[in-house]
Amino acid sequence: MMVKLRGFRVFVISSTVVLCLILIAAIFLVKYANVIARSGIQEALGEDFSIGSIELKWGSVHVRDIAMRNRAGRQVIKVENVVVRASFMGLLRKKYVISSVRVEKPYMYVEVDAKGDLVNPAFPGGDKRERGGVKKKDGTRRPEGERTPVILKKIVIVNGSVDYLDRKSPKVPVMTRARNINAEVRNLTVPFTNDLTRYTLKAVIPEGRSTASVKSEGKIRFRSRDMECVASVRELDITHFKPYYHGSQNVNVTKGFLDLDVRAKIVSRRIQAPGKGVLKGLEFGSASGPGDRFMGVPVALVVAFLKKSGERIPFDFVISGDLDNPRFNIAESFVSRLSFGIADKLGFSIKDIGESVFGLGAEGTKKVGEGIGSIGEGIKKIFKK
Repeated sequence: MMVKLRGFRVFVISSTVVLCLILIAAIFLVKYANVIARSGIQEALGEDFSIGSIELKWGSVHVRDIAMRNRAGRQVIKVENVVVRASFMGLLRKKYVISSVRVEKPYMYVEVDAKGDLVNPAFPGGDKRERGGVKKKDGTRRPEGERTPVILKKIVIVNGSVDYLDRKSPKVPVMTRARNINAEVRNLTVPFTNDLTRYTLKAVIPEGRSTASVKSEGKIRFRSRDMECVASVRELDITHFKPYYHGSQNVNVTKGFLDLDVRAKIVSRRIQAPGKGVLKGLEFGSASGPGDRFMGVPVALVVAFLKKSGERIPFDFVISGDLDNPRFNIAESFVSRLSFGIADKLGFSIKDIGESVFGLGAEGTKKVGEGIGSIGEGIKKIFKK
């Protein structure tokens, strides 16, 4: 009996010591979590990133004031607050399961150069993580597919902002701002899989005389990059986007708004996106000659149609092409399809649009058409009623 009692006392004392050590370690980690985590994250992300504070709580991590600057010193990423909540049950299934990620007031400056390459934000290349896999402790490389998957059940973006500078598609660079970005993404797995990831998004574009609203929802298979989505835009001020469509013969547009509804599908890197649009409230510069056109259509024809249609031009369009074809540019495709759709609606011959699209001239327009029609669809087939 005495032996059993002594054994029980030893067990209690040992358990108490172990528990105390665990508590001391936990207190130490919580107390110095900010320093430890900041050091590790800073090393992983590089010197261009800065973090205000990190707070560890049971089952969650709070990170505040994340920022990234480019080499010129410009702030290209800023996040006011990130809250990550984990699910420990995922560890039993050899998966990292993140229950939710809440990103509050994120900002990103995105810049594309004349070649279409992303120049901002430019993320530093890591020495520790090379292409083809992740380095193990023994020096060998683990294939990408063997990485323990991280499953993010829900990502919520609250009140985000994006500044997008496009130096490629238009003749003159265009800066477009998106504000009040609120989005939700469900079931995203990293490394990417072909499981369906669903998203919803709302935002506004405060450019020109209006604040346009943007809505979209859909589903994506990130590994294959196949997707289906619907999107709508209301009250978009087209005067802000003149560099995209203002050719050498185009009349000056002083006022105009665009509503759009698009249903897009991408399979095997080929896009098919039929849509409907409405141009309304169009006003042109006073000095317009007989040769002036609006997106390829004579201004006189546009004005006459507006007078009898309640100042509205409804039209249909289809964007289609191979996203891997270097001649295919989705922005140019979108503008040219709008031009063709408006011309078709007004009864103007599509072949007479000529150099109005991007001011390229007949040969340039032909080349754009070749790129746009890369999946073998003719204009008549696309716009058949």
